[in-house]
Amino acid sequence: MDPLLNNLSPILTLLGVLAAAYFTYRGSNRKLKSDSGFQLLNEHQEEIASLRSELSDLRRTRRMQDDYIGQLRMHIIEQSPPPPPPWPTGLT
Repeated sequence: MDPLLNNLSPILTLLGVLAAAYFTYRGSNRKLKSDSGFQLLNEHQEEIASLRSELSDLRRTRRMQDDYIGQLRMHIIEQSPPPPPPWPTGLT
């Protein structure tokens, strides 16, 4: 057999193994980046859902306060005697 092929064959095999390892690493690294991106997206969606729920609760409380303020103002305008109207059940 040719001595050049004897020396070149292991070198080509090594280069092939290194190239395969490099491309496998790049592909796996991309997958990790996309997985972490999806994880971050899911965390943000959960946080947004939580904030929307909290905002809904705050709006409901604000409406109840505004309604009670209206009742108190009407009580004063009508010059009704004490005691004022009772607190709404959700505000106490």
